[in-house]
Amino acid sequence: MLIFLRNIPPETKKYEIASFINRVIFNCSLSGQVANILTEDIEILLIQYANLNIFETHGLFRISPEQVGKTVIKRLDGTIFKEKHIAVSEYVIRYSSNDPRKKQPSTITCFKEQRASDRRRRIKSAMFRPCELIAGNLGIF
Repeated sequence: MLIFLRNIPPETKKYEIASFINRVIFNCSLSGQVANILTEDIEILLIQYANLNIFETHGLFRISPEQVGKTVIKRLDGTIFKEKHIAVSEYVIRYSSNDPRKKQPSTITCFKEQRASDRRRRIKSAMFRPCELIAGNLGIF
């Protein structure tokens, strides 16, 4: 099972995440069911928004068996990690072949136009003319 840690502090190291998770495993008396989480099992994801200088940092790790993963999610979700609340959830890998949006029928391209008229305002006054005409009258062009 893959577990996703949302919005961890940016300066977080892999060993800090591993010790945080291992504490929960040993405190829940789950230590007999699963081995320690190693730093090699953890990925730290840094996401930057397009055209902005805003970053998000997330963590991702694998744990087995699945029952232990569910218990770890319940224990860690909403806890404080390095003075910041984190959200913990199961990470599901999505495949494009299983995308339900692809199974929907295509939309009908031919439809009846229901507008009575054009939405744009029509210029009815001679007072409003294109800029080229006004500039031409002033001798700029």
